[in-house]
Amino acid sequence: MVVLKLITKKMSQKILFLIFIFTGLNATAKEKDTVKVGVYINSIYDIKLNEESFSVDFWMWFHCKNDSINSLTAIEFVNAKEFSYMLPFYEKVGNINWSAQKCKAVVKNAYNLENFPFDKQYLKIELEESVFDTTNLVFIADKIGSKYDASLSKSLNGWKISDFSIEAIAHTYNTTYGNPILPGSSSFAEAVVTFVIERESTGLFIKLFTGVYVAFLISLLVFFIKPTDVDPRFGLAVGGIFAAVGNKYIVDSLLPETIKFTLVDIIHNLTFGYILITIIISIISLNLMNRNKPRASKLLDRISFFAVLVSFALINIYFIHRAIQ
Repeated sequence: MVVLKLITKKMSQKILFLIFIFTGLNATAKEKDTVKVGVYINSIYDIKLNEESFSVDFWMWFHCKNDSINSLTAIEFVNAKEFSYMLPFYEKVGNINWSAQKCKAVVKNAYNLENFPFDKQYLKIELEESVFDTTNLVFIADKIGSKYDASLSKSLNGWKISDFSIEAIAHTYNTTYGNPILPGSSSFAEAVVTFVIERESTGLFIKLFTGVYVAFLISLLVFFIKPTDVDPRFGLAVGGIFAAVGNKYIVDSLLPETIKFTLVDIIHNLTFGYILITIIISIISLNLMNRNKPRASKLLDRISFFAVLVSFALINIYFIHRAIQ
């Protein structure tokens, strides 16, 4: 009987201990304030690839039950080069503090130009709490209320919107900013708005690469000139190289520097390589003529013309198709 009482007592203590832990965890969780964040995008403009930026005009709003939290003064535009807030608004609706303000900004944005001009870009707006860390405050994304203006699709000249989203995350920094309570890092609530835009690229591709393809076709004409006519035969090839180099300088001036090997680089370098091949074949053909083998020289030119043209076209189609996917 005594043993049974001891077992019952110990079980009761464990149950009480578990209840204490559970209620303690709930109390800790309830200490965190939540702020619902939403945005309405009025316009996006000045998408500048070479400056890695875009401009945006939008409204942001916040819902919070804690009267001591003022998100209008605590929100930080993390990835903005420059920004300005205007038209601040506050209203108490029931037990919810509803605040809102308008923002105009020039936003830093890293563009992936590997498949340019068949590229898809992600435009991000990062709004972060700057006062309370995530042990005290977290964001909830207003996914239903967050939208963009219907006219935006028409104003994005040369682009179409394929996706739009807002997500609430925790941004962790490898510092406590001097807070003696935190263990070695700190996290702050962040709302990330993402636009996915795709370029309407057919017309731009033709505009940018007409020069380089014309340069290649000019170099092909050497196979219809006698190898003994050295000046026009080699002059055409050299002229094709200069035309291709000039086209590359023009296209590169539109884009920021990147260490990635892009579609622009592939097409231009491929053209340089093929023009060099035509020069090498011209030298071989001239050598055959000098050795009194005109039929072999002519056959080489005819076969080379079709082989160079077909292989160049197939390789271009492959890389362009890969970029479109």
